[in-house]
Amino acid sequence: MFRLASPWFLALSVLPVLLWFLHWWSQKRGRASVLFSGGHLLAGLPQTWRSRLTPYLHWMRYPGLLLLVLALSRPQSGEAVQEISTYGVDIALILDVSGTMEKKDMVYRDRYISRLDAAKQVIAGFIGGRSSDRISLIAFGSNSLTRCPLTTDYDLVAQSLSEIDINLFPEDQRRTAIGNALATGVSRLHKSDAKSKVIILLTDGQNTAGNITPLTAADLAASEGVRVHTIGFGSPGETDVDEAVLQQISERTRGQFFRSTSLEDLQHVYDLLDSLEKSEVVVNNYQVWSEWFPMFLWPGVLLIFLEILLTQLICRSIP
Repeated sequence: MFRLASPWFLALSVLPVLLWFLHWWSQKRGRASVLFSGGHLLAGLPQTWRSRLTPYLHWMRYPGLLLLVLALSRPQSGEAVQEISTYGVDIALILDVSGTMEKKDMVYRDRYISRLDAAKQVIAGFIGGRSSDRISLIAFGSNSLTRCPLTTDYDLVAQSLSEIDINLFPEDQRRTAIGNALATGVSRLHKSDAKSKVIILLTDGQNTAGNITPLTAADLAASEGVRVHTIGFGSPGETDVDEAVLQQISERTRGQFFRSTSLEDLQHVYDLLDSLEKSEVVVNNYQVWSEWFPMFLWPGVLLIFLEILLTQLICRSIP
């Protein structure tokens, strides 16, 4: 794209034309001269390069002035630029690794797999579908363990997830400390300056360990502006999910509670959460303009300077 930033200066282009016309008119009317008694003798003198050049010097002046006028009008070329800014979500994924998560009651490709393997499979897909977000991974049994701090290195988060198994905690520490796990998630998001801070907590049981109650941890999350989505996971009648507590946690933190009884159910929940917790994308379109006036200014100045130099010093003539 091309434009003139100050097009009104083009009105000055009539000045070089007017000056040329006045020069032509003065030449047509004749010039004053010095009378010589024997002018016919001068006619026979040979012409020097100076005398040949002099009649054409004024042709430097008019193009030079036109170039200066064009420089004043500020010719510019523009390039369209699109600036995309993303504002990611900070997400803490909390996964139950208590003893009951070993139970094989999830069907995958016509075979039974454990709840933990089903959860890991779905969560891995969720991680792979994010962009511009920081993700932390926390596993818990009787205690909570941060497997990965907040990061945008999704390969690292996925690797940390793949290394989680039921043996992460000793057998005597495989109970369910929901409150402690939730508090750990809040602490991971405490220093976050993201516009949106989210915890997604998956469990198949009720709080049976830890020194922090789930609702106390929920109040802590609410005070930190952290939204908590809770997921009760496991086959109907085969789990001790405390749906009432999980629902209260989500209500107190402006999150949502989900009950998933199959791998397909869980996949649907994480797909829904993926659509709910989207990064904010801001697109700004604008033009970047480049100035071209130096390409007209300096040649114009040079032409006028040369015309003055040659006329006044080198090719100076007597009127």
